[in-house]
Amino acid sequence: MEAGWIVQRGEPMRWKVLCIGLAAALAAVVGCKQPVFLSEADLNRVMTVPLPAHEKNPELGCKPIIPETGAPAVVTDPDRKIRYMSLAECISIALEQGVVGSPIFGAADVQPYTDSQLNFVGNGVSLTDSIRVLALDPARVGSNIELSLSKFDAIWSTSLSWNTTDRPIATSADLITSGGQTAINTEQATASTAIFKGLPTGGVAGVTFAVPYQLTNLPSAVNPSYTPSVQFAFEQPLLQGFGVEINQLRQSNPTSELLQNASVLGGLPQPGVEGILVTRIRFDQQRAEFQRNVNTMLSNVEYAYWNLYNSYWNLYANEAALRQAYVAWQIAVVKLQAGKIAVADVAQARGQYELFRFNRLQALGGNAAGATSVLEAERQLRGMLGLPVDDGTRLVPSDAPTLAEFHPDWTTALNEALNNDPGLIMAREQIKVDQMNVTLAENALLPDLRLGATYDVNSIGTRLDGGPTTANAFGNLASDHFNNWSVLLRLNVPIGYRNAYANLRIAKLNLARDYANLEVAEKKVALALGRAYQTIFVTYESIKALRAQREAFGEQVKANFQEFQAGKITPDLLLEAQRFWAQALQQEYQAIRDYNNSLAAFELVKGTIPQHDNVVIAEGALPSCAQERAVEHQRRRSAALEVRERAEPVPLAETHMDHPAADVPAGAASHAAALPDLWQDAPPLSDAPALKPQPGEPAVAPMPTMKKPAALGAIQPSVPDLPGPAVPLNPPPGQ
Repeated sequence: MEAGWIVQRGEPMRWKVLCIGLAAALAAVVGCKQPVFLSEADLNRVMTVPLPAHEKNPELGCKPIIPETGAPAVVTDPDRKIRYMSLAECISIALEQGVVGSPIFGAADVQPYTDSQLNFVGNGVSLTDSIRVLALDPARVGSNIELSLSKFDAIWSTSLSWNTTDRPIATSADLITSGGQTAINTEQATASTAIFKGLPTGGVAGVTFAVPYQLTNLPSAVNPSYTPSVQFAFEQPLLQGFGVEINQLRQSNPTSELLQNASVLGGLPQPGVEGILVTRIRFDQQRAEFQRNVNTMLSNVEYAYWNLYNSYWNLYANEAALRQAYVAWQIAVVKLQAGKIAVADVAQARGQYELFRFNRLQALGGNAAGATSVLEAERQLRGMLGLPVDDGTRLVPSDAPTLAEFHPDWTTALNEALNNDPGLIMAREQIKVDQMNVTLAENALLPDLRLGATYDVNSIGTRLDGGPTTANAFGNLASDHFNNWSVLLRLNVPIGYRNAYANLRIAKLNLARDYANLEVAEKKVALALGRAYQTIFVTYESIKALRAQREAFGEQVKANFQEFQAGKITPDLLLEAQRFWAQALQQEYQAIRDYNNSLAAFELVKGTIPQHDNVVIAEGALPSCAQERAVEHQRRRSAALEVRERAEPVPLAETHMDHPAADVPAGAASHAAALPDLWQDAPPLSDAPALKPQPGEPAVAPMPTMKKPAALGAIQPSVPDLPGPAVPLNPPPGQ
């Protein structure tokens, strides 16, 4: 239904109505000028990757970015300046430039860092796991909020056209209208400007100002003529697409048939852009994904840190056994020269030494059994922290692992895991999106009923300026004598609603699917938490069992050494005891590593590892008062580790600490001592040369040379007290 008529009035005060309308339109346009979701200044401050004028730099990406580095340490040249690093400093560095690493979920023995390459995916390269790159993803998704809001932005549309007509008289109609002219000459021009705005309720409002001009040789009441007009138009859906809520879910405004030029408002959806509310949920999901990446990175840094700590202890155990084997070989050579043992016994002692020498080499840079080698563990930690492959330093953990027994509350832990896990947060947000899609599909079942209305102010004149005369077109427009108005109702009803019902069925199925998926995900989180919960107890009990085993084998080594020196047993019993002791020591510290890794895995599954590591994720730039990066502050704190007063470590319960054969390293009050304490009084071993196989060689072969603690080497332990050999031994060079 459409109706319209023209009414002529003579009140000059009607111009006020026009002014009020223009003011309202201007206010609507100004009201759209809102601050963007992320201002340009804030964007520049939070940019983690500096890109000064890179958009137009033709050399960008044409050459390597990172500087050249030296060759990494190898087993033949492992010595570097030692750089003690605490776990807090490692976390600070990783948060600035680290990588996420391998995804883990409750595991206690993994390699957190793996080498990976970018892959081409058809329209770009696959994303990296660098935390600096991933930190940009929430901002990228957040920019879609501005795209979804842009459908409500006002559009200013202006046009100017000229037409000239010069044609002969060709028809009978031309003869009637020509007034005796032999040709029709007409000049036409139109200047038009309009402002359209999409309304939150789903409608469209617009103001159009047009000035048509015509000059013709045909008979005309007004020639030349200017016919300026102002039109106020409004169109609003009444059923389908009506309301603020539904238009916050829609990708675009309903199209307008009354306002043809309003199609520039975004009647068609933009690719990849959803409704406002859905886009905000996508932003929340991306933040949860970033939170999950940060959680994974924190746990991987802890894994890499304690793996490196354990690799040094694995090297320590092999070097301790190597020193014992060296002393046993010396005594065997002396006994051979005295005729008390056979050549085979000396060869067996030498073979034991060579075996430990090989094990030491594997622990330093090879494939160490049950533990990562020192060089590989350091490479993994460097990869996690984003450090170069070599910077002239050797990374050494300075913190002692936790040995305090931990009894978590299962109910509290389960509630934390179900509420804090980022994956579950994303799944719950997806259910909200599915519910909104169901609402959209249900709204599409309503008929499309629209209401439209227009109100025009018209005038005519032969000129645009001049005094208040009838010839002034703008003056006539201001007098508001001529007005048109119209009302339009339009109804569209699809027969059967097949498309709408199909979309509604799909939306409900997606909701049911994602709800079931959430239930399965919660079960998996509970199972993973159960595994992490059980691992804490088994690794802690393993420490006690393996420590008791190591102490017993230490007693056996001491007793067998005394008996072998006295000639009561053959060397094979002593050598076997040395192997058992070295393996027990390795297994003990592997259990200590696994216990600390299990604590990190437990916090990871609960989703509380940021609080555990004192990490807070916030949006925006750092406060202006933070003039100093936290990593630099932590590095200076770590530089004073050797002079800093340490708290007394808590000894592990039921470990026979008073046992006389317990091989506690000198200067440490706990078996899980920090590496700087172990290196304080004992210089590390730099090399382990092969022994000469000839039985007739002198009884005192040169002992491996010693270097200052700054060398890599191994940690000099306090092994079980071994009595001296039958003949005096030459001291090592430099001692």
